[in-house]
Amino acid sequence: MSEFPDDENGAVLRQMAEQGIDLVSPRTIEFEHCFPDETRARGFLAAVAGMVREARLIPPDPDEGRGWEVECTERMVPTHAAITETEQRLADVAKRFDGYGDGWGSLSHTDGSPA
Repeated sequence: MSEFPDDENGAVLRQMAEQGIDLVSPRTIEFEHCFPDETRARGFLAAVAGMVREARLIPPDPDEGRGWEVECTERMVPTHAAITETEQRLADVAKRFDGYGDGWGSLSHTDGSPA
């Protein structure tokens, strides 16, 4: 499937397409961001409140050894351009709070349709 660019987002979208996941209908995409502490995570959360459909703070899980996270949710057709643009826009804000993007994902029903 050569319609996807040769980068990380392209690889994920290619894999989704190969699994029969619907990539032409709008779906909920979650973009994860990690921060070293609660203060910076909350700062990012406040900064993106009007930029995304929804954002939620996720406290650290001591068993996973990870810091504070913020999950940003958007509803979109999962095109390479839309996902890459949203990732970059959110990463630019996360950097201001010493955070970074930690990938994206989307849930699907067993038939590949958006969850």
